[in-house]
Amino acid sequence: MITAASPGSGAADRPSLLRGVRTALTAPAALIYLGGFLALFVWALTTTLTAEDASFAMIWPSLAALPLSFLPVPGPVEHPVLVFLPMFLGAVVNAGVIGWCHRVLRTTR
Repeated sequence: MITAASPGSGAADRPSLLRGVRTALTAPAALIYLGGFLALFVWALTTTLTAEDASFAMIWPSLAALPLSFLPVPGPVEHPVLVFLPMFLGAVVNAGVIGWCHRVLRTTR
């Protein structure tokens, strides 16, 4: 009987989805992108809350997390977290793509 963990099945050789996501998100290029996005977001939020005229400050983190940052939030936006949710989702997806590209370009064949 061949089980999923047996050497002949090939299941142990394939990377799992979670391992691939973790590898992509911990790549140096992805971490640099996430750090830059977080710094940009903190700057924009601080500027929006403290400055008198900071009407366009929050557009910069949104532009850094395109295309998912401009997804419409379904339903009424009652809580401020729902405004920032697509922005952070876009940043994580972009970091995953950047990390995947970094991993593919760094592998030797």
